[in-house]
Amino acid sequence: MTELVAGVDLGTTDTKAVLTRPDGETVAFARKPTTWTHKPDGRLETTGAALANDVLRALAAAVDEAEKSTGGPVKITGIGIAGLAESGVILDEHGNETSPVIAWFDERGMAELTAQGPAFVSEFPRRTGLPFGTQWSLPKLLWMRDAGIRLDHASRWLNMPEYVAYALTGERVSEPSLASRTGLLDQATGRPWSEALERIGVKAAFLPELLAAGQRAGTVKINNHALNGAAVTVAGHDHPVAAIGAGATGPEDLFNSCGTAEVLLRSVPRILTDDERSTLVGLGVDAGRHVLPGHGVLIGGMRSGLVMRRVLALVGADEPARRDELDRRWRPDTAKGDGVTVLPAAPHDNDVTLRLRDGAGPDQLWAATLAYLNEQTEALLAAVNSVVGEHRTAVAAGGWTRMDSVRTAKAAVIPRLRISALEQPGARGAAMFAACAAYDVPFDKVTRQFQNPAVATERTTHDSPK
Repeated sequence: MTELVAGVDLGTTDTKAVLTRPDGETVAFARKPTTWTHKPDGRLETTGAALANDVLRALAAAVDEAEKSTGGPVKITGIGIAGLAESGVILDEHGNETSPVIAWFDERGMAELTAQGPAFVSEFPRRTGLPFGTQWSLPKLLWMRDAGIRLDHASRWLNMPEYVAYALTGERVSEPSLASRTGLLDQATGRPWSEALERIGVKAAFLPELLAAGQRAGTVKINNHALNGAAVTVAGHDHPVAAIGAGATGPEDLFNSCGTAEVLLRSVPRILTDDERSTLVGLGVDAGRHVLPGHGVLIGGMRSGLVMRRVLALVGADEPARRDELDRRWRPDTAKGDGVTVLPAAPHDNDVTLRLRDGAGPDQLWAATLAYLNEQTEALLAAVNSVVGEHRTAVAAGGWTRMDSVRTAKAAVIPRLRISALEQPGARGAAMFAACAAYDVPFDKVTRQFQNPAVATERTTHDSPK
């Protein structure tokens, strides 16, 4: 029987599962669609049970693939669960779900959050490291309270990766990077923020005990021959877990996730001050807890992938062969898109404005697009650097890094950048923490096993780390 560890990435669109040997060799991968129900007025929700079932379906498919590739039965010794943050579920005193799971981007709760008054609104970013808005768990909880959903001293909150762990083990824990996205955690102390809890009528126990990624939450108790008895750990928020999977494991590393929604994520080997958090939030950067114990994490987002996809469609290059032709024609010394200027349509908007002059064509528009996105990246990096200094090393991963033009453009503005060929860094990072939990080994040992040689990188700049 082959022993494997499993990493799960519970995503908004798909739920992914990767199975690896304890030394990091990937054996199987599977994905299943994540279940959501569309409600009137653009609302999107699901249930904890549905998402837990999605995880089990993805794991079952991965186990089937592993048994085919190994030629015999497999035993999962550890499961790490990472995934989307902000969305979660309320449990009653019996551990039953009493609320819907509202999608993280669902805009319910803005009126309720605003109604908390100017003093609370002003203090919110200093305490939580998050900007005022509906993405976080708190506004969803305020909306649910006003909608008549029961919230009292017996209630408990689990973010979705935490709920999946609970469904597998019967144990309730809270992981710091996920708790950071609730709006309920006082970042200065690492404990629940009493003023936020008072607004929804609960006590500090509403958030279960914090347990770091890689620590065992419990063991699988469901009737499943491949999974039963496996050690389970909540690996945490998908972005920092993906950073770990891609190789950004150092205390001052930068991770650039290049998907539809681009993310710049910076690790910091300390907890920030209130003033630093407030400054960063004002500059468009979230400041919370990393999956690495004792570390802070800074997260800034852009819609780069969305912009590039729209531009490629506009010039008829959204089909792979034509996209590759456009990519090959691009040169690093191309001017900033002669004849074309790309401008933001409005602050915090997903749209851009194009200004075209005579002589503008697809090549010029693509060059202008990359130049515009580089300007956005430079501004975000400058914001981070102004508070915590420059990163030591940087790693980029994601579908857009397959384009040479994108890789080269990024290397021009992100010092000491490497490109990871890894396709599922979130699931792989979760598998790394699963190995920690299953075999009680330190994270640095697992890091060496999983990154040599599984994470293939190529250096695209020649600067040596400071």
